[in-house]
Amino acid sequence: MVIRKSALLLISPLFFLAACSDEEESKNNNEKMYISSIQKKETFEIQQPAKMNVARGLIVSNMNNTININEIEKGLMNLSVNYFSPNSFYMQEGQYLDKNMINQWLARKTEEGLGLNPPIKNSTGNVLEDEKQNPLFLSHILEQNYINKKSGKIEGMSLAISLNEYYDIRVSDDKGLIYTDQVKVDNTDDDVNDVENYGKKIAETIVKNIRNHEAMPNVPIYLTLYQESNKNDILPGIFLAETFIGESKDRIDKWTEIDKKDYTFPSDALYSLDQDTYNKLLSFKEEIQKNFKHLNPKAFGKLRYEEGKLADIKIEVHAPLINDTELIGLLQFISTKLNAILFDYVPVTIRIIDQKQDVGIILWDPAEKQIFATPIE
Repeated sequence: MVIRKSALLLISPLFFLAACSDEEESKNNNEKMYISSIQKKETFEIQQPAKMNVARGLIVSNMNNTININEIEKGLMNLSVNYFSPNSFYMQEGQYLDKNMINQWLARKTEEGLGLNPPIKNSTGNVLEDEKQNPLFLSHILEQNYINKKSGKIEGMSLAISLNEYYDIRVSDDKGLIYTDQVKVDNTDDDVNDVENYGKKIAETIVKNIRNHEAMPNVPIYLTLYQESNKNDILPGIFLAETFIGESKDRIDKWTEIDKKDYTFPSDALYSLDQDTYNKLLSFKEEIQKNFKHLNPKAFGKLRYEEGKLADIKIEVHAPLINDTELIGLLQFISTKLNAILFDYVPVTIRIIDQKQDVGIILWDPAEKQIFATPIE
């Protein structure tokens, strides 16, 4: 991402600040502010030289889309902050759960094998029907390692067990014919999440297998359950629950539920959850569309709620074929109107997009109590 020297905008909630006369100094200062604004929480340094995950590539074939892949990778690291301090630990991609070990766990359970997915029960002889009646729960296991900055040794491990909400079937019969379909894994109409319960059950086995493996470091393990969203969804899945297993321990004493969920704007689900915020965003969107009719802008949002409270707002404003002058005007307009949707404690990120390319960004940093806006190229 490159910040254009021609137009740097730093906007407070009450007034517009002119760009510095020294363009290079202004560019450097605003780049620093941009970085500090998007780093809303502690992040890990990567242990150098960086090492690739020993199961590299497997996550792409096992999980159903890049949205879920990005969410589980970033989410596991963000959740690990609470157990392995970024001040004391480097993060390193997993070095112990290789493709062979993960694939053994992903297999269906047999008497001899290590498979953790359900076996085919009461086979009908129809391969597609058998898969639909016995969906796979477990889709992937992601590992991250945490290295003590002083000792240089791995002193922590984080695992995310990825579970299917929908099972995408692709199976072949004895003649080589391929069949595809999709079924909801938990198809019971009750308040019990069978996917989460299954994840908790197999997590015990995973921990015991790790502790019994001679090559594995005997370190504390942070473990979380992640439920993938549907492959065509525009929102990622959710983290369901977490637990922490101390050094040398091979059992899970308790689980803590994780209450984090994303909502799209506009959507009936968001309206039902938080009508006040929904109406503010709707008014904000209509103001943009009314004042920039010639651009025919479209606005969409993603809001994250944690423990039932709004925690983050991300908005995309799509303005095809916008030119530089129009972009400056749109950035200024949005920045002055942003006060209508600001929350003291909630970060806001607004991206201006021209034909799938980011051309501008606006940030509200609740820590700095400032709005920052700039064109990008």
